[in-house]
Amino acid sequence: MLPTYEKDHYQLDNGEELNKEYTSTFWIPEKEVRESLKVGYLVKLIFRMEETIGSDEVSVERMWVQITDVYPNYYQGKLDNDPTGSDCVHCGQLVTFQACHVIDIFEENT
Repeated sequence: MLPTYEKDHYQLDNGEELNKEYTSTFWIPEKEVRESLKVGYLVKLIFRMEETIGSDEVSVERMWVQITDVYPNYYQGKLDNDPTGSDCVHCGQLVTFQACHVIDIFEENT
């Protein structure tokens, strides 16, 4: 379901954990907002990816995903751009994520 290095060659950072660790510098939207997102919204996630498949080198990038499906405990969306430091994910790729992974929401949709 959620992406893993072993299966997908990338994983998503947990924004809630980062916010708890860096409360004064790492802002995320309120939990109730992140848990009530709608199809069409653009959300920002942190991707931690192998630079190339099988590589030990890691690329970390914040990228936008457009929500295509809303489920009770998770979302699915399409990546809105290509990363600059990895060839393991690509624009248009489906991404499964949870509210805890959302670090920003595109303003026009809020």
